[in-house]
Amino acid sequence: MKENRYNIAEGQQELNLKALLSRVYKFKFLFLISIGAFVAIAVLYLLFVTPIYEASTSILIDSKGRNRVLGDSEYVEGGVSLIEMEKNLFNEIGIIKSFSLIRQTVEDLNFNVTYHTENVLKRKEHYGYFPFEVTLDKGSAQMYEVPFEVTVLSDSTYRLSVESDEFTVSNPSKSYSTTIDSKFSFNKEYAFGEPVEHDFFSFTLNKPSYEVNADSFNDTQLSFVVHDIDAIANNFMTDISVSNIDVQASIFKITSSGPIVGKLVDFLNKLTENYMKNELGSRMEIASGKEEFIRNQLRVISDSLSKFEFELENFKKDKKAVNLGATASNALSQTSDLQVQAAKLRMDINYYNSVINTVESNRNSDEFIMPSGVGIDDPLINQNILDLKALYAERSKKKFYVTANNQEMAILNKQVQEATEVLLSNLRSAVRSSQIALGGISSRMSSIDSEISSLPTTEIELLNIQRQSTLYENLFKYLSEELAKTGIARAESTSDTRVIDEARMEGNGPVSPIKKLYLGLAVIIGFLLPLVWVAFFSNSDTIESVQQIVSNTEIPVIASVVNYDEKKKNGGGEVGLWKLKESFRDLVAKLKLVNASGKGVIGITSIMPEEGKTYNAINLGITLAEAGKKTIIVDADLRNPSLVGRVNEIKGKGLASYLNGELKSHKEITYAHDKVANLKFIPTSVIDGNVHELLSNNRINTLIEDLRQEYDYVILDTPAVGLVSDFLLLLDAIDINLFVVRRNISKVHFLNDLENLVPKNKKKKSYIIFNDALANNHKYGYGSKYGVNEEKQLVDKTLSI
Repeated sequence: MKENRYNIAEGQQELNLKALLSRVYKFKFLFLISIGAFVAIAVLYLLFVTPIYEASTSILIDSKGRNRVLGDSEYVEGGVSLIEMEKNLFNEIGIIKSFSLIRQTVEDLNFNVTYHTENVLKRKEHYGYFPFEVTLDKGSAQMYEVPFEVTVLSDSTYRLSVESDEFTVSNPSKSYSTTIDSKFSFNKEYAFGEPVEHDFFSFTLNKPSYEVNADSFNDTQLSFVVHDIDAIANNFMTDISVSNIDVQASIFKITSSGPIVGKLVDFLNKLTENYMKNELGSRMEIASGKEEFIRNQLRVISDSLSKFEFELENFKKDKKAVNLGATASNALSQTSDLQVQAAKLRMDINYYNSVINTVESNRNSDEFIMPSGVGIDDPLINQNILDLKALYAERSKKKFYVTANNQEMAILNKQVQEATEVLLSNLRSAVRSSQIALGGISSRMSSIDSEISSLPTTEIELLNIQRQSTLYENLFKYLSEELAKTGIARAESTSDTRVIDEARMEGNGPVSPIKKLYLGLAVIIGFLLPLVWVAFFSNSDTIESVQQIVSNTEIPVIASVVNYDEKKKNGGGEVGLWKLKESFRDLVAKLKLVNASGKGVIGITSIMPEEGKTYNAINLGITLAEAGKKTIIVDADLRNPSLVGRVNEIKGKGLASYLNGELKSHKEITYAHDKVANLKFIPTSVIDGNVHELLSNNRINTLIEDLRQEYDYVILDTPAVGLVSDFLLLLDAIDINLFVVRRNISKVHFLNDLENLVPKNKKKKSYIIFNDALANNHKYGYGSKYGVNEEKQLVDKTLSI
């Protein structure tokens, strides 16, 4: 049983789909118009939208940073121990996408000025080829996002025009912008090369160094726009992406998108150039600080060395002491290296303390000031310093975009505070470690000094002088070597980054909009919108197929009467007439199946007029009579009779006359069909009396019983049951109820009305005729007759007397 329900449900879904397809076909021109309209809109959009292109470049980053470590020189063995650590490739991605690097690139390329042409249809940006160039006065205020219209008057002069109701003006002295909400108008003539100065802007228009074909810019309005360079940098940050080509590779692909390919190519080339320059610049900065620190130490040591050399020479002359004894020479040999180590440790301690003081003094400042020299051997401390500098730079940048109370700024301040504490902790730990090491050296030197105290006074004095001289001599030699190594390493200009592919456009055209995609979407949307309308909002209550009837009522469909129009080429003709006649024969055959006696009273009605009840009554009667059944059709519609076309000819001789008692026998109102021998009919005329009263008296029942005895089939053509109750008065006398439902006329909710109108005990003999069915969907839908016989095909719309 459950399986049967599933089959019924699946069948109904299939029927509904067929009905939907039928409705789609019905509104095919609507679909074609909709698709055409959306395709036209898509074509217009593609014509006027600014295409977006994509350009890319690829670089190789030496993740080991061999060229970045100054001590790892290919010319000098050993090193000065500067930031010797492996690069974090994800940090390098962050550097490439950083606001500071992108802003530097945009500023170098003067992207904060854009050039445009405009006509009636479109506004277009130009790059690299334009009749003039704008040079901004960077120290003066500028008006942002307002078009400056330029009309070239001659080779040397132009007219500048500006119109705006609201605009933004930069304030370079205070590094912020002000929005002015007032009408502004400016119009003045200038010569190319002449400064344009105003309270709101300051710049100079120059002729380009290359030749410009003036015809290329005819019939267009020339203009330029000044933008906030930070806003331009943010736009490029949004449109740039950096990714490595493989998880294990250090080759990165940098991609940017925009409307002008040349602009993208220049941007990517300049970005990679600035990235490599900044890497080398950072190295040079470190090396310069190291050199300055060493030179300062050399100046102090050089003075001390000269002093002790002079003192040693004078002592030897005065005391006649030239050579040290064996004990003194041994002590000098032991203490020389210890003194150099101690001196190095003191320098480290002094430097660490200077860095600590610098960090503490700049704890609350906006910019972190690095110490003048970078001579720290500890890579962890060097990384702490770089991280702290990066955090200070990020906080300084964000001050222009967010308030101090902003959550993002609060998090950044917390990170700065934590990084500062980590750096200070590591520096203090380095100081303590150096002090401990220095204490150990001092202890060893104290034991050596106790041995020296046993020497003669003259020898002790000579040893002390010579020991100090040797110390400063060794330090001077050490620092001179370090200075030379640093200079050689700094002179190397090899970057850790190498460009693999120069910037170029991706693909053969724009990446957006994709023409095929937009046209495809236009076709889909153009189809879906009318489909939704047809499915949900159109007059979907109209019955268009027999499947709708089957899905919405339990009253079975006994037959479908095919559509036939003799005036139409496709709907008429001999084949069309044969199909129509065959559909009525099918109805007769079905009646025989449901009424084995082959006799009875058939009531034909519909919910509303114009559904074809009379047409079906006439042709059913003709078909039954042709089949040899004695048939009579009774026009029981006393309100709107339509069985015959010429009512005036039977006035006073119809059913109404008989029911009024004017005539005694029904034979007086019975007429024979002039072409079908077994067919007769009883017409009627409109009456002025109470129709309900006439159909309720015994004369109608007597008439039907008399006709039942005389004819095989009595067909009652009754009024529309949805308007009047006349049909219901005749139900007891009717054996078979036929309800006519016409395609494109009847409504689905009519079926519910039928369900409610017909008593339960009469439903078993109630059937639906689907009228005006499409020939293609009909069971006899093929385009030919069966057989070659020339049978008479009689079909009438009205009967005559």
